[in-house]
Amino acid sequence: MTSLVASTGLATAWWVCEDGDEEEIAEVFRCGGKVLSSPECHTFAEKVNLAYTLTEAPWLLLVGDDVRFRPAWLDHAQDVARRCKAQVVGTNDLGNPRVMRGEHATHPMIRRSYIDELGASWDGPGIVCHEYHHWCVDDEIVTAAKQRGVFQPALASVVEHFHPYFGRAEMDEIYEAGEKHAVKDMAEFKRRAKVNRPH
Repeated sequence: MTSLVASTGLATAWWVCEDGDEEEIAEVFRCGGKVLSSPECHTFAEKVNLAYTLTEAPWLLLVGDDVRFRPAWLDHAQDVARRCKAQVVGTNDLGNPRVMRGEHATHPMIRRSYIDELGASWDGPGIVCHEYHHWCVDDEIVTAAKQRGVFQPALASVVEHFHPYFGRAEMDEIYEAGEKHAVKDMAEFKRRAKVNRPH
């Protein structure tokens, strides 16, 4: 929240918190964020899909709480979107090699009208994410956008990812929970990618 507020006054942070997590909810409010909650939402994808239905911003940026926003990230992302007519813009997490080559986005910025009309996943209009347990949400969004010719990386738009894989955070129960279903999620993504491959 500190880096977001310092980087732009044009973004609103919506936190989808677990019902009853009063400590996190209080901290979000203290830092100037807004809270959504639902007893049915537990995975990242479920939380993103809920936030899409309850908010109205023209763009959605999908992130967790393990990022730092660098100055002008939003300006760079919006400039790329405007110049390239992109519907999905890849911000730069400064860690994932595919991201830094401009091939992928762990934190995609997605135009709401694109979600409304086509959907950001292969699940159809009005759906942001296929509900994997955790992994491959970003892979499906980026792959679908590439197939449609609407993905564009914005490498100067830096949303730094503080993840254990990059030596920037300790492995904890949250990361471990995400990894628990990684093999299953990757198999599901490969199956879906084969079915949704352009003919």
